[in-house]
Amino acid sequence: MSRFNAQIVSMAAEREAQRVKKAFLQLVQADLTDRPDDIKPIPASLLSRMERLRAKANANRENDHLLEG
Repeated sequence: MSRFNAQIVSMAAEREAQRVKKAFLQLVQADLTDRPDDIKPIPASLLSRMERLRAKANANRENDHLLEG
């Protein structure tokens, strides 16, 4: 058994992913620059809901029983 955990990655796919990420970040930056007054904090109630959903998802990942129905 090899002690290395190598992974082959397509450089073309990696470059495309980086190009897409860069374009998205430029869009976000332009939006923040053009409309800074539209930036609002995330409500505490939404953050709490997100945390509960994350905890439930993590618990489901750890559950090794299959459920039917």
